[in-house]
Amino acid sequence: MIAKFLLILSIFFNTFGMSAKSLDLDRQILSSRAGNESIAAASFNTAIDLPEIKIPPRVKASAIEPNIYAKNYLLLDSDSNTYLAMQNENEKVPIASTTKIMTSVIALENYKLDDIVTISNKAANQVGLDYTTTTNEQITVQNLLKVMLIISSNRAAYAMAEHMNTGNETGVDKFVALMNEKAKSLGMNSTEYHDPAGLDTTGWSTASDLSIITKYAMKLPLFAEIVRTPQTTVSSVSGRISHDLKNSNRLVSEWNYSGILGVKTGYMPEASHCLVAAAKRDGHTLIAIILYTLNDTASASAEEARKLLDWGWQNVSWEE
Repeated sequence: MIAKFLLILSIFFNTFGMSAKSLDLDRQILSSRAGNESIAAASFNTAIDLPEIKIPPRVKASAIEPNIYAKNYLLLDSDSNTYLAMQNENEKVPIASTTKIMTSVIALENYKLDDIVTISNKAANQVGLDYTTTTNEQITVQNLLKVMLIISSNRAAYAMAEHMNTGNETGVDKFVALMNEKAKSLGMNSTEYHDPAGLDTTGWSTASDLSIITKYAMKLPLFAEIVRTPQTTVSSVSGRISHDLKNSNRLVSEWNYSGILGVKTGYMPEASHCLVAAAKRDGHTLIAIILYTLNDTASASAEEARKLLDWGWQNVSWEE
């Protein structure tokens, strides 16, 4: 009887590509057929760790399509990588400051957090509504990440990229090259970065590719901590300059959306309002990506991301 049971399990493991488990079972079957069923049974009890088979979440049959006022959107179940709702998710479009998700990844993987960045005149004069960081200010990489991610500072993004330079090198090309290399290594084949802030709208990505870098970045503890921070204050190395930071993501700051984890806002006239947002409830994580809202209001991307996340909680089933 044990031999028959083991044979069935061996076929199962082979079917699902688990050859190592299958070979182990085959040895036990031979042992059992040789009259050593007690040995085989003991080996089975200690060596076999049956896999946990999870059924991907599914959209309920009663659900109607979400009414999202954006040209491109995607709702993803992060744990199973299942697309739950989408529109034009593979269209290449400018992504504005959601670019800074990748900028943060490159910084975290190449710099030390206590590295000191000196803000250049060029970085300090980048366009944007933030008036933080001044020429020759010195600030740590960790604090500069907070400035860049929490208030979406273009100045911080350029300063972060320029910190990669050595000798007589200038500009951001060296850093941007690493951004594009990382994108390719992650399988973001419809992405091309042209600057570290998203100001250059000749660069592009897709909602689908943004989900890849978002999942990757959220596994980095400091990134995940910063993007869920409602507000904080950071200082320059000297302590003489301080920056009060309030999260540009309304789902994190004033709205305090239930289960919100972050992630990143964006706006350029050519890209309209954009937002990548992640939230977790009852052990499930959803990532909503909104690109190019149809309404041109400051809160448009947050409103559409909230609608898409709400639709997910209401219309997706994780029952097995």
